[in-house]
Amino acid sequence: MSSKSKSKGNGWERECAKILSDIFGYHFERNKNGSGAFVGGTNKSRKSYLSDTQILSFMADILPPDEMKKMCVECKFYKEFPFHHFLIDKPIPILDSWIDQQLDIVDENNFWFIAFKINRAGSFIVIDSELLDIDERLGNHAIYYYQDKKYIVSDLEEFLTIYKEDIIKKCN
Repeated sequence: MSSKSKSKGNGWERECAKILSDIFGYHFERNKNGSGAFVGGTNKSRKSYLSDTQILSFMADILPPDEMKKMCVECKFYKEFPFHHFLIDKPIPILDSWIDQQLDIVDENNFWFIAFKINRAGSFIVIDSELLDIDERLGNHAIYYYQDKKYIVSDLEEFLTIYKEDIIKKCN
């Protein structure tokens, strides 16, 4: 990743941590050491001897507060995204790869989502529909199917604001 791309990604991670802090009222921090590769894939065995705090420090881009310790957030910032694929039921390989990366890292007790930002389009969330009871409060959103699972894609801040209390319960 070029230094410009890395700087852009780091900036989005800081912005995302601020969004989470503002919405939930707890302090979230950008993880300067985070790399899911350290505890994912062929390195999953490391989880057997690392403490919960150590594992968390390598799992996600955002370090959650103790009050929401089960939250695992991955941040992505891209120039473009093929939103039109939602309308024509066409796979989105980049989204598939993000989901695969997360599933490779998280444990079944984690509450995880992907926060992604697209230039001149906005900030969005991708979340497994089984993690929350998604209802009519959400309004407009996209449904994305990948490997026989249903994912919700929506505006990040709107989603977090609507489901704030439900998310807090799932994350502590």
